[in-house]
Amino acid sequence: MKKIKTIIAGIMLISLLVLATALTWLYSKVDSALPVLNGKKTVFGLTTTAIIERDKQGIATIKAQNRADISVALGFVHAQERFFQMDLLRRNSAGELASLFGAVALDYDKSIRRHRFRDRARAIIAQLPQEQLNLVKAYTRGVNQGLKYLNSSPFEYLLLQQEPVQWSEEDSILTIFSMYIDLQYHDGRRERTLGLMKAVLSGDVYAFLDPKGSIWDAAIDGSRLPQASMPKGVWPSASSFNIENRTTSELASNKEDKYQGDHLPGSNSWAISGALSATGSAILANDMHLGLRVPNTWFRASFEYPNEIANSSNAIAKQIKVTGATLPGTPNMVIGSNGNIAWGFTNSYGDYSDVIALTSNADDNQYLSPTGYLDFTFHKQVIAVKGQKAQEITVRETIWGPVIGKNHQGDLLAYRWVAHDKEAVNLVATELERATTVDQAFNIAARSGIPSQNMLVVDKSGDIGWTIMGPIPHKKGMIGETPSSWSSGKNGWQGYLTPEQYPQIKNPENQRLWTANSRVVGGEMLEKLGNGGYALGARSKQIRDNLFNLEKFDEQSLLKIGLDDEAVFLQRWQEFILKSVLTEQVLAQHTNFKQVKSLLEKAEALRASIDSVSYRLIRNFRINLRNSVFFELNNSLTNIDTTFNFKSIRNQIEVPLWHLINEQPENFMMLGEASWQDVFTKALDLTLADMTDNQALEAATWGQQNNSAIKHPLSSALPLLNYWLDMPNKALPGDSYMPRVQGKTFGASERMVISPGFESEGLFHMPTSQSGHPWSPYYGKGHSDWEEGIASPFLPGKTAYKLTLLSY
Repeated sequence: MKKIKTIIAGIMLISLLVLATALTWLYSKVDSALPVLNGKKTVFGLTTTAIIERDKQGIATIKAQNRADISVALGFVHAQERFFQMDLLRRNSAGELASLFGAVALDYDKSIRRHRFRDRARAIIAQLPQEQLNLVKAYTRGVNQGLKYLNSSPFEYLLLQQEPVQWSEEDSILTIFSMYIDLQYHDGRRERTLGLMKAVLSGDVYAFLDPKGSIWDAAIDGSRLPQASMPKGVWPSASSFNIENRTTSELASNKEDKYQGDHLPGSNSWAISGALSATGSAILANDMHLGLRVPNTWFRASFEYPNEIANSSNAIAKQIKVTGATLPGTPNMVIGSNGNIAWGFTNSYGDYSDVIALTSNADDNQYLSPTGYLDFTFHKQVIAVKGQKAQEITVRETIWGPVIGKNHQGDLLAYRWVAHDKEAVNLVATELERATTVDQAFNIAARSGIPSQNMLVVDKSGDIGWTIMGPIPHKKGMIGETPSSWSSGKNGWQGYLTPEQYPQIKNPENQRLWTANSRVVGGEMLEKLGNGGYALGARSKQIRDNLFNLEKFDEQSLLKIGLDDEAVFLQRWQEFILKSVLTEQVLAQHTNFKQVKSLLEKAEALRASIDSVSYRLIRNFRINLRNSVFFELNNSLTNIDTTFNFKSIRNQIEVPLWHLINEQPENFMMLGEASWQDVFTKALDLTLADMTDNQALEAATWGQQNNSAIKHPLSSALPLLNYWLDMPNKALPGDSYMPRVQGKTFGASERMVISPGFESEGLFHMPTSQSGHPWSPYYGKGHSDWEEGIASPFLPGKTAYKLTLLSY
């Protein structure tokens, strides 16, 4: 017995030693992947010495003697802090995620490979102007040197049992293509959805469900568009659909996803001219809304270098100092201020793609073009899959773009997208670092290759302006929001707008500008941009109204607008529930509704505050009612064509929904219940059931539901590491239809308020932190300022770390 105990003790001791050795090795590997913060390193590609200073939050100030060396140093620091994030961005657009994550990413890779973005990235690199190409090459050298100087690969590769692949010039182009995928439709889903609706619904029904205008419109040029009237005949035609009775369980399913906000990648931005500021310099605010994860999309930095085109008569321009946010994977400053101008973006949602209905021959091996029938071209794509044999797919293409599927009638569809053209990506945006006026920025914007954005730009002299930054296709013929045939040559694209043709608004009479992903302009300017799925104007309208409530502004007052969580959008819904849902008859039959009535009759302003039960109740009721009213239509259209995507049109559905529930027409044949009142009652019942699941109604606050879940991409697969990798969960105020856009995994990826020439008074928030390494001394620093809306400085603070990069 004693001998057995001795053997067991020996085995346990050996096991502990093995475990300790393994943990020590693991610790050393993870620790070795920390970036170099201090000292000196010799870096290939530098022409002279470059310095990287970081403050206690890790915000980098890069100083060099020319712009190319800035690119080398920026690439170095990006690789040291964020290489895995950069790798995901290039793999995302190249359709190469399966090589890292295995078969789980294979279907996504297949859907992206039809765009052949790696091939397109190589073609763009081959035709870049020399000055831009030099910046990309310099950045690439810096990235690979930064990766080399890590003593161990970034910890994510250790967990995935992979090795990082070196950066190439084309990867920076792929990074921007990844933003195209995030910010624009890569599969034509909205246009295909509207096309199906137009094909199977009558004209008046389609117009009603695809409204052009609403009471929420807040275009900066004051333009308004009409709303379509309620269809008069029986609709939809029951003969067009296979209608089945739904069940309560179907409506109640998927609770978590159902109550996620109507988020779409976008942003808020607003500006006031120098006439309304104390300093005479204009002021800009910008919140860019994206999905949130660890690390954040952006990396804060400041560049300092001599202006290589400065002249003796312009002393201000001799030295460039530009501060803001960079995108790891690219060498330019995305948003920021250079002391003379400041600029920011919101996603445009103009029409930058078109679905083309093809006329093909009987064998589907040719398609009709303006010059007759042409053969399809085919491109083989090999997709590497971790742990499995590589898979090969074939991409079929037309002269307009790749084939993306078939419509409900079996016709092949092709996709024409700005992202497929050489105009899609360039580095013209780096010229903003040297611009000194709004007019100069306008010219740069019109020549830039990025996913097209609303750009607000302000300057030190007090001017403000709006334009589109990024390529705008010049279209001819009957091209709109639904698929069309281009075979006759009457429809198509005729290149891109020239800078002289770009829509612009400068120094409006009211001295204010605002954009928030909704329609910005009307008339000829709107005709140039088209409608690619604008957001409902609720955020724009609330920002505009807040701007007109004040006559003088500073940075703090503009930040306050960005943190506004008043639920203006839902106030009419609150009144609707009280007047049209909670009738005396309903209250008599549903005694639990009396508590709802008591809650909603309280006098305080409705806000998306973390302690509000009323806000959560009204918001979720609206979603349940919307889903109920359009349930049959959604299901029937999906049965006709599985590519139908209700999510792509759900923002515009608010307009017809409001008309339907208030007018309660008897000719709407897809109600699903015996009466409109039954629809209202069941939606409220479902809302309460979800909110009171294992708790009292008064405990069901908005903060309980809107609890942040900002995670590292690998943490879901490695739950034991959640504590170290993810940001702490926190109840957040704000929501979709108000300036303070915040959801569980979506929201302001930055908040910036800045006045050129007065950057020391500027403000900046960013979730998560600068670092991608959980053991970094500044991992998570600054995140609480973003959560709480605490005013934190735009400029980097006092230097805490200094790294000198030496040239060979």
